[in-house]
Amino acid sequence: MRADHVIADRYRLDEELGEGGMGVVWCATDLELGRAVALKRSRDGDTGQIRREARIGAGLLHQNVVTVFDTVVDGEERWLVTEYLPARSLEQVIEADGPLPEDLVARIGAQLADALAAMHARGIVHRDVKPGNVLVTGDGTAKLTDLGIARWAEVTRTGGAQLTGTVGYVAPEVADGHDAGPAADVFSLGATLYAAVEGHSPWGTGEDGPFVQMRRAAAGRVDPFRRADRLRPVLTALLRVDPAGRPTAAEATLALAGGQEVPPRRPGPPGRRRRRLAAAAAGVGAIALVTTFALTAGPPERDGDLPGTLGADPAAADPCAALSTDALAGFGEAFIDPELGNFGTCVVTTTLPDEAGQVQTHLDLTGPLRYPPRPPTPGQVGGIERPDVRDGACTRALPLADLNRVVITSRPLDDAENTPVCAISEAVVGTVAQMLANGPLPHRAQPLPSWSLAHVDACALLSGSDVATALGSVEAGDASLGGWQCDWDHDRRTVRVHFSREWPIEDDADVVGTRIRVGDRDAVIAATGKTCQVQVVHRFYTPPSVLHGTEEDREEIVVVDFKDPGGTDQAALCETARTLAAAAVARLP
Repeated sequence: MRADHVIADRYRLDEELGEGGMGVVWCATDLELGRAVALKRSRDGDTGQIRREARIGAGLLHQNVVTVFDTVVDGEERWLVTEYLPARSLEQVIEADGPLPEDLVARIGAQLADALAAMHARGIVHRDVKPGNVLVTGDGTAKLTDLGIARWAEVTRTGGAQLTGTVGYVAPEVADGHDAGPAADVFSLGATLYAAVEGHSPWGTGEDGPFVQMRRAAAGRVDPFRRADRLRPVLTALLRVDPAGRPTAAEATLALAGGQEVPPRRPGPPGRRRRRLAAAAAGVGAIALVTTFALTAGPPERDGDLPGTLGADPAAADPCAALSTDALAGFGEAFIDPELGNFGTCVVTTTLPDEAGQVQTHLDLTGPLRYPPRPPTPGQVGGIERPDVRDGACTRALPLADLNRVVITSRPLDDAENTPVCAISEAVVGTVAQMLANGPLPHRAQPLPSWSLAHVDACALLSGSDVATALGSVEAGDASLGGWQCDWDHDRRTVRVHFSREWPIEDDADVVGTRIRVGDRDAVIAATGKTCQVQVVHRFYTPPSVLHGTEEDREEIVVVDFKDPGGTDQAALCETARTLAAAAVARLP
């Protein structure tokens, strides 16, 4: 999108103001009314997200909440139209000016608390209060913005284990696996004001990565105050670990405005605080999170089984352990299928409400990238990678402390349109972050069968002479996680061998290609552009459970790809691929 483009024959885009994980915001001119407005569109074209934000914003008319004017459709995209405020975000103010005077922070805080009180009175929870979502004008007027993940409290599902909000400002109970309620908004307000006074999040500066902040949040370990003086009592109250002990947003408004003392603590149920502290001291600060994920307890921690990793034996990690149907309950009915794709893959299919279609999400455990988008830091979890949506698929990737990766890709199925693919990917990556913040990914409850390709080294299926015949040079194979994929390349030509689990390919009309035999095994061969692929059946089997209405059986298959960008003869391309497949089959157990 470029400046001067006109949206819906009315709004001229003037300047891109910024973008985040979910949306892009422009300053625009309303050509009909001659006023400046702000236009926001979802990064993935998800009209559901924009409509939800519009509906929530339309119910709020408050001087300290950015006003929603309308939504408009332009082509296949829906835009949210809001008031334009010539202001900086509080995050930008802190970055540029450093810690702020307490009087200014108190004025900003009182305005934001009043806005939250109005939201909570209408049954709305913001769920992402942070400095980046607060706009501050030159005269000190503050306005809360970005209602993209806000929810009506009466439809908010509890126990969803979906991380909402931003790690540096998330409430302990949310980091601990519970859904965000009004008290979580109050905590996030306190965390935002703490950052304005102290210069960083109450969970630390973030230099050690988001997982360290997540663990501190789950344990409720707030950084000590160093600058706060007059505001220390009210900030302490807002940042209480027990949600029941925090003031309401309305009480916070009066306290920040100086109209009354900080309300006394309201204790929670007997023993609740003691249990939380005992759990944190024992290093298991997410007991509720484990319950929410419905996981069985794993074996005692082994050497190398550290938080933020796949554990000492990454090939034994269970990718489905990082998925929760509860985390996706807000999007529809989800079903987890552990018997599709690579052995480091878990697939969840979400059926959207009102027959809107389905979204399929693949969670893949992978080894380190040969050429990562940014250099990883051993021992530290990296930031979430959010590449652009491609061919309707939305990917989120999380580099781990052991340099392995978790990659989540959501895509619509069949005729599904305007599906929230990026929102689903964000929900899943938040779930993964919560789990790994407190330990490694659990092992599979049952080891894979002895006959499975899971115990085969893909690199061992082709010899040096096999590779030299295809590439013109003997190259060492590049093995992936578990040895379930191997890549060779030379002079732009590439060979790949990898394993997968699929519905039976022989009679599947969706599997394009010619049915052949390779050795004594069924196979399918197909050329696409400069690549020829051969899929060879290794073993037919019946898994213990499948999604109702889908194929009941599965096959483990060996996939051989040969790519030659300089080749012009597809027949020759496929003959090489078939020769490679035959060599691989001969070495299968």
